Amino acid sequence: MKRLIPMVGLLALLAVPAMAADRRVPVQQWQPAYSQPRTYNWNGVYVGAHAGAAFDRFQGVARKSRNEALFGGQIGYTVQSGRLVTGLEADISINGIGQGSKRTVGTSADMRYVSTLKARAGVAFDRVLVYGLAGAAYGSLKASNGPISKDKSKLGYVVGAGAEYGITDNLSAKIEYNYVSLGKQNFQLGAGRTRVGVNEHLIKTGLNYRF
Repeated sequence: MKRLIPMVGLLALLAVPAMAADRRVPVQQWQPAYSQPRTYNWNGVYVGAHAGAAFDRFQGVARKSRNEALFGGQIGYTVQSGRLVTGLEADISINGIGQGSKRTVGTSADMRYVSTLKARAGVAFDRVLVYGLAGAAYGSLKASNGPISKDKSKLGYVVGAGAEYGITDNLSAKIEYNYVSLGKQNFQLGAGRTRVGVNEHLIKTGLNYRF
């Protein structure tokens, strides 16, 4: 009996630290908080350049069509609210040398340049922006009859649609369609007066740099 008492005491002393260790709160490993990926920002001022093709359709002349290359530049400003992106853009496109319809005797016409001021509104899917546009157009139309030619400028309208992709935070690429109508105007070419009208179908691809 006397031998059992020291043994029981020793076992009690060994059990106390073990019980204390069992009651310790387990250490939780630190985990970083989840952060949602940052969406693309379409806000701000941008400038850019574009190139493409112009498909001109004329009324009141013998030469009914002309297809040309075009190039130009644009400047604009956009505001983003959620997925909705709205803004204004001004651009100018210079028509280059192209291949028109077969030359015929009589009056012919050609567009020299067209400039537009348009409102844009669209929906952003992160880096992809799909939009429509409408606004005013101003262009220079040249009419010719033999050695006689005259230029006139006219105010009209533009409508269209496009898509833009954000390549980097500052650089984006776009493709856009514009329908431009400048109505009809009178040209005095020699003894007679000719009423010439024009509609343009413009396909533009370009780059924008955002500040």
